[in-house]
Amino acid sequence: MKRCFIAMAAAAAILTSGCNSDIKVSPGQAYFASFTYTGNDPLFDPANLGNGEIFNPILQGSYSDATICRKGNDYYMVTSNYAFFPGIPVLHSTDLVNWEQICYAFPTEQHLFNTSLRSEQGLFPTTIRYDKNGDMFYITGTLVGGGGHFISKAKNPAGPWTTPEWLYGFGGVHPSLFFDDNGKAYLINQGDPNYDVPYLDFKAVWCQEFDPKTMSLVGERRILLAGGDNIESRPIWLESPQLYRKGDYYYLLASEGGGLGNGFATCAYRATDIWGPYEHYAQNPILTQRRLPAGRENAVTNTGRVDMVEAHDGNWYAVFQGARPYTPNNDFNQGRETFMMQVTWEDNWPYLLRNGESVPSKLRAPLGAQYKKDTAAFARYIPHGNFTYTENFDTDSVPLQWEMLRTPSGVSIVPNGEPGIVLPLEMNNIRSQRHAGFLGFRQMHNVFSASTEMHFVPQTSSEFAGLALFLADDNNYEFGIGYREGDCLLILQKAVKDDSGIFKVEIKSQRVPDDFIGRIFLKVERKDDGFVFSYKASPDDDYTVFSDKVQVEYLSLSRRNAFYGVHIGLYASQEE
Repeated sequence: MKRCFIAMAAAAAILTSGCNSDIKVSPGQAYFASFTYTGNDPLFDPANLGNGEIFNPILQGSYSDATICRKGNDYYMVTSNYAFFPGIPVLHSTDLVNWEQICYAFPTEQHLFNTSLRSEQGLFPTTIRYDKNGDMFYITGTLVGGGGHFISKAKNPAGPWTTPEWLYGFGGVHPSLFFDDNGKAYLINQGDPNYDVPYLDFKAVWCQEFDPKTMSLVGERRILLAGGDNIESRPIWLESPQLYRKGDYYYLLASEGGGLGNGFATCAYRATDIWGPYEHYAQNPILTQRRLPAGRENAVTNTGRVDMVEAHDGNWYAVFQGARPYTPNNDFNQGRETFMMQVTWEDNWPYLLRNGESVPSKLRAPLGAQYKKDTAAFARYIPHGNFTYTENFDTDSVPLQWEMLRTPSGVSIVPNGEPGIVLPLEMNNIRSQRHAGFLGFRQMHNVFSASTEMHFVPQTSSEFAGLALFLADDNNYEFGIGYREGDCLLILQKAVKDDSGIFKVEIKSQRVPDDFIGRIFLKVERKDDGFVFSYKASPDDDYTVFSDKVQVEYLSLSRRNAFYGVHIGLYASQEE
């Protein structure tokens, strides 16, 4: 008798009469009873912290391209999540240390999304700003691969946010609003100059007045800055401009060098008139890790995209992106994380670090704050340092720390108070650059393990379900259960791309264990010499190694030129 046919019959019994007696998994579905993630980076040993110190980054994992604003004693950040759904995480804090995700700005596919975004497209860096004159919050950004530049507003940052309105008449990326003390508002962005450029990837910062009442741009568009700080060094990809006003000056911050390279840097400029001319800070850049030794201890690379906020105690703080590589070649999988530093003002110029100084891995907590004790990881706050997070999906909605690909998957929380979540076997696979049955959780540590209990019996050779490690459409691992010629198989496979497209390559497969009756426990661990994929058929068993020394660097953002970090997720497809 073929193994899968036996499992189908046995699974029907266990799924209706076992520990989950009210849970029924129909053909075409996979049921995940739980998910557990444990992170254990040596950097985050609590013994490393002194009194009053916190870890840097302040947000681990792919909370990338953070921007920040303040209303009273409340601080709000947004981060970018590219082709993932829902769109644009919105976070809140009262102390700049403990951050809670309060919503997604764009929670429905009607807001922005389409089903054919590539993984490197979608919601590029966004900016959140508060207009005290109108008591209104705004988010601006660019949907690459979609409608272009957009703006949305909300009275309450927890939502609802308005359906985005498209902004026309300019190109580039990274639009950002600035509300002046005199009541006027301006939109700045990165774009191509309106003249022949001296070299490739020479960019400019543009500015135009913005009317909040009509949500439209008015007046002439002008260039505030072209090229970057030192044109003789041929800087490229001037980007992520932000405007501020302090005292007699307007301050412009802009990054250059490309957000995926260790040559990334942020420079400061100032003027007494918003239209310029802008003076270059003699000690630029105000933040960079370029030219520091590769492989240094607790290295932070790819630093840039600085955004500043004046705290309610009068000090200024900056958030910025950075990466924590695990090789001297700048390999990193978690994505670009959110770091913070206090801003130093000297001679009416802001800076974070002098050239040659390293981003600190710990810092004095702003505002005298301390880490707040949560009942469990993600119970309210995004956790810091090392932690274990177990998700039983026992609430009435998918938790905010989970994301889908492109558009909502048909996931459903198991009703009647039972734990677990059901994923339909979607028509598209995870490599298809289409909507897929994937529910992902950010990898937040270099050293981690993730596991799930899955109930699933494939019916055809096209069906597959299990764990997936997703970096991009053409860079992902899939570990789970498939079907061939009457046998249920454990399969580990990965995505490969060539001139003909993206396809899967099997790393290993074998028949399921003899005691497999529709339930399997799957686990992935990151160890020094690679990923280890393991399984067991019963909760009382020890895990059996299925494949070890699986290449970690395959999921490195720097090798793929990917923008968003690895997500470890639950996956189900009927198009394998």
